Parts: sequence; structure tokens; C-alpha cells
Amino acid sequence: MFFIFLVCNLIIVPLCQYSYGNLWEYREGMVLGVHIPATCIQHPRVRELCEKHRKSWTLFHRINLAASFLICFVCFLDYMAFLIVWMVWLLEYVCGLEYLIIIPHRRMYRLKLENGWMDERSRKIVRVDTAVSAASSRLALDWKWHLPILVLTAATVYFVDAAERKFQVAAPEAWPFWLLYGTGVGLCLLFLAMHVGVERRPNRVYSEDSQINLAANQLTKRSWTEGLVYASWVNGVSWIFMAIAYYRYGPDLPGAVYAIYTGLIFLAAAALLLPLGMSVGKRREVLEADTSACYIDDDEYWKKGWYNNPGDRHLLVQDRFNSMNMSMNYGRPAAKVITGVLAAVILGGMVWTAVLLSDFVNVEVVFTQEGDTFTFEAAGYDCSFGRDEIQSVELLDSMPEEHFTRTNGGSTEEYQVGHFRGKETGRCMMFLYTGCEPILEIRLDDMTVFVNSRQEETTLSWYGELAGQEAGE
Repeated sequence: MFFIFLVCNLIIVPLCQYSYGNLWEYREGMVLGVHIPATCIQHPRVRELCEKHRKSWTLFHRINLAASFLICFVCFLDYMAFLIVWMVWLLEYVCGLEYLIIIPHRRMYRLKLENGWMDERSRKIVRVDTAVSAASSRLALDWKWHLPILVLTAATVYFVDAAERKFQVAAPEAWPFWLLYGTGVGLCLLFLAMHVGVERRPNRVYSEDSQINLAANQLTKRSWTEGLVYASWVNGVSWIFMAIAYYRYGPDLPGAVYAIYTGLIFLAAAALLLPLGMSVGKRREVLEADTSACYIDDDEYWKKGWYNNPGDRHLLVQDRFNSMNMSMNYGRPAAKVITGVLAAVILGGMVWTAVLLSDFVNVEVVFTQEGDTFTFEAAGYDCSFGRDEIQSVELLDSMPEEHFTRTNGGSTEEYQVGHFRGKETGRCMMFLYTGCEPILEIRLDDMTVFVNSRQEETTLSWYGELAGQEAGE
């Protein structure tokens, strides 16, 4: 986990810095996302705003790059604490990004209004290049390229269902694989929907020269649609690989399977981003070489730092601050609904994660008996069984010398709690404090339970109650 989070952090921060960087440079008639005349670039307040933004942006990313590196070492001290610290850092980083993009933009827009740097001729017009419109069908890759991998990915439901029956996988062990299945299919559908949205996005008019407009729009739409197709296929292949491995090995997957799956997921992200990154430089070269550029002053719709144009029927538009990104039109009610739902899901996920992690802060194994039913519980996990389900009860000086894989639960240097699967033991649950003996092994009809207490006397008393019930049978 240390290396996974470390690699993710060291990719996320430089990638965001590069993707949203250099807004202080004058490009496509804009600086800090605001259209101003080229003759105003040397205005003292413009230079002051740009220089301040450049320094803040650079310092912010240097600090967060160092923080993202150091935070990963917390997992060696306490894994649960690390996850909480990492989520807090990620929230700080995302909010900081938004602040450093939106606030300078608003200040530049106010400066533009104060000085009257408005191009009234271009504010209310909509430029259309009929030559580019006629060629729209040739600018993007066909969306049907998504269909084969979408069908193949959805068809892996057979492997998941067959693996459950083959290895008699219980629901707590199976749900992570169903979640991965839903994610694999869901991402393919998402990439397909985004592809269609990019295809239907209106073409931009950058110049009086139709060839320039054709080249610029083709670079944008082609790179987006190619990247989405590549990402969809690699994502689908990654899950298909995981589904086949699940069918062959069951829940006890070798570590190499997870390593390959993780590598393919990173490859899918690269497959999406690399075409976009390469197209940005090429499109800039095309536009900067143009001598008949024409820019529409639509800053009024971006004045808050996001796009809000009720007159535009499109839900997705090209982002003002990052041409590799898409932005929603908050003039459309659907954008507000989608944002609200996503915010609720993310907030709910964070609260759920925090509650789940709080159970692991102070793990306490609790044993209860109600009639002929026994229950062990710890950190939100529980195992209940009747006395007629007990096959044997033994006291062990140590755990069996075999490899156990955690399929759903939590493991630290202090405890092992949740669902596991052993090479020889098979399906089992653990409620164990590390370094505490003896260990109680309870063999049931369909699984094995390993449990102990911090106090030897408590473990022995549990053994007496369970063994006594067994003998009574």
C-alpha cells in the first residue's frame, strides 16, 4: 500500500501542476482565463496578478508534493491513521487547486471590467465556420469502437458467478469482486457517454482561416475520442484479466494478479491522458502560427470561475483553464443535479469511510451467548453460529503455518479482523490480537473461526464454554 499511494501521489501532483499551469502566460487571447487585448499585457496590475499567481502556484505544488511523499510513511506507523491523514490532505489539495485557479481569474475579470477592456463586437456574436461544420463527422473517432470491449466486459459476469459456485464464496468475500465488476463496466459506459458528448460538442472558431479551425478542432476531438477509446479498452482488459484470475484461483488471488491489475489501471489512465497532452502542444503550435486569429469574448459566462450560460444547450463544454478537460454548463439544471448527486456520494463515502475506520481505532473482541447461539464481534465484523454447527474447538499455541489472504477486513501489526482465506484451511474469519496466545480455533460446517483475547484467562473461559457445549452434544 505504501508504494501504491506513493506512486499515485507523485503522479497526481505533477500532473495537476502541468495540466493547469502557466495560466499567467498570454495564450489564445487570454491570461488567467480572461480575454484581454494583447496591448494590455504589460499593464502593471496585470503583471502583478500574473506574477503573484505564478509564485503561489509553484509554492503550493512544491509543498504538496513534499507533503504527499511524507504522508505515505505514516502507513508504517498506523494504517488507519494514514488513510485519514491522506484523505484530509487530498481534500486540502483539491480545495487549494480550485482556490488558486478561480480567485486569480475573478480578480483579473474585475480588473478587465474596471479598465473597460471589452470587445463589444465579439461579445454577442456566434461565429460559425461552415466548412468545419460540414466535416464534423470526420473530426472524431467513431463511438462504436467502445461496443466490443463493453460487451466483453459485461459478459464477465459469467466468471464472477461461476467462481462463487466453484469456490463456494460467501457474500462478504464476493462483494469486492462484484464492486470491481461494476466499476469495470461502469467505466466503459462512462467513457462511451463522454465520447458521444465530445462528438456532439460544437466546433470552436479560432480563425478566419477554415483550415486552421479544421486542424484545431480535429486535434481536440480526435485526441479526446482516441484517448477515451484506448482507456475503455485497457480498463476492460484489466477487469477481464481479474475476472479470469478470480475464476481460476478464487478469492485467494496471488499478489502478482493484483500487481498486474493495478498496472493496467495506471496504463488506462495514461492511455487517456497521453493523447490529450500531446494534442495540447500541437494545437498551440497551430494557433500561434495563425495571423488571422479571432477570439470571442465570452468571459461573462466564466466570470465566477465556472461556465454558466443558460442560452447554451450543451451540458459539457471545453474547460477554460485546461483544454484537456471538460466542464459542465451550470446554466443547465442537469449540471446542478449531477454536481449535487456527486457531492452527496463523495461526502457520504467519506463519512462512511470515517465511520468504518473509527471501528478500527480501538478494536475490542466481544463474545456473547444467547441460548444456543454464540457470537464474536469486533470492528463492525461479526460471526454467529449455533452449537449444532460446531465440529471442533481447539486451543492453539500459534496460528497454522500457512498463507492467509484477507478478503474483507482489516489488518495491522496489532490485530487481524474480518474475512480471510487460507491455502489449506479455506474460508475463515479472524478476531485476533497479534502476539496474544493461546488462539481459539473453532471449526464450523462451512468455515473456521480464529479468535483470542488480550487476556489468556478470557480465551480459556471462551474455550470452556464452547468445548463444554460441544461435549454436551
